[in-house]
Amino acid sequence: MSLRVLHLFSNAKWTGPAEPALNLCVALRGLGVDADFACAPDAGDSVNKVVETARDRGVEPILDFHLKKHRNPVYNWLDLRALTAYLGRERYDLLHCHLDNDHRIAAAVARRVGVQVVRSSYYGEGFPDKPGLAALAALADRIIEPSERALRHDVAAHGLDPTRLRVIPNAVDTDRFDPHRETPDGRRWLNVPHDAFVVGIVARMQTHRHFDDFFAAMRRLADAHPQAYVIVVGRGTHQEKVALEPVRRLGLRDRVRFSGYVDGENYVGMLRAFDVKAFLVPGSDGTCRAVREAMAMAKPIVTADRGMLAEIVDDGVNGFVCDGSGDGLFAALDRFARDRRLTREMGRAAREKALAEFALPVQARRVLDVYEAALGRG
Repeated sequence: MSLRVLHLFSNAKWTGPAEPALNLCVALRGLGVDADFACAPDAGDSVNKVVETARDRGVEPILDFHLKKHRNPVYNWLDLRALTAYLGRERYDLLHCHLDNDHRIAAAVARRVGVQVVRSSYYGEGFPDKPGLAALAALADRIIEPSERALRHDVAAHGLDPTRLRVIPNAVDTDRFDPHRETPDGRRWLNVPHDAFVVGIVARMQTHRHFDDFFAAMRRLADAHPQAYVIVVGRGTHQEKVALEPVRRLGLRDRVRFSGYVDGENYVGMLRAFDVKAFLVPGSDGTCRAVREAMAMAKPIVTADRGMLAEIVDDGVNGFVCDGSGDGLFAALDRFARDRRLTREMGRAAREKALAEFALPVQARRVLDVYEAALGRG
């Protein structure tokens, strides 16, 4: 019997969980699930990339609700009424929520119409201690957790029922992030020698992202290895303080390339230009999707043991997990720079894990199991 599921996404910005939520909806359709996607219709003066991307991927979004990112008494009340009426006309087996505010709206409606609610959490370390958030989580019939660490936290800190929680890693499009696929040449674009050893980092240039430790490690790596280069992908309001000034002060201007913000095929090509990817601390996306994307591109990871990163990267198998200090980062990167064969072997292992654990069809099958359990069919 086919399932009909309505995904709710209360944001108009292409950030954080937007792509994972939309990708999951598409992958579920591939398994025969009748999955619809409702999102915010109004992006203000900006382009509504969530709507545009949904249509590009063959999903006509439902735009009948306001679905504001933050709780708003007026708009939430209007959405509660509109969703109740909508579910009276369109019968769904489940509501699948992805963000806090769409969960608030769905939880209130679900009790009225008798529909089960599944919540995907993108809090890598568990639901934070925000007013009302634990009570909201408790209203979900099932919660999909991004990590074992998050599950343990939510059971211990918020008293959530572990039988209603399941860890399912967030997925990436392993067909798009495929090292064998033809992509733009990131090295050529940034004038990086073809035989260089390239350490790449993808992160917003913010003060808490530990760029100081990273560049300290890169200064030592550049001294030890004349072919060591850095590609920094991203931008940020603090880029002068956290990146440009340290690069000048440390004498790294000839070794560091700044690509700025890149997307689409240029982003995939930039990942392909890396030999190794460094990732120091989770950002606004606590599930660290950028790490999975690089692993799918067969890039080993050097990461700090922060957040849920040690659950993504298997130390000594598809990368190295260190303490995140300049010394720790240098030691890990130096091992790769000295042994290109090791780099390639761990890169292959990273791709293998991505295919086995992070591929969209794998995630969709696991989510389908959660749906069946929520409906008492599993």
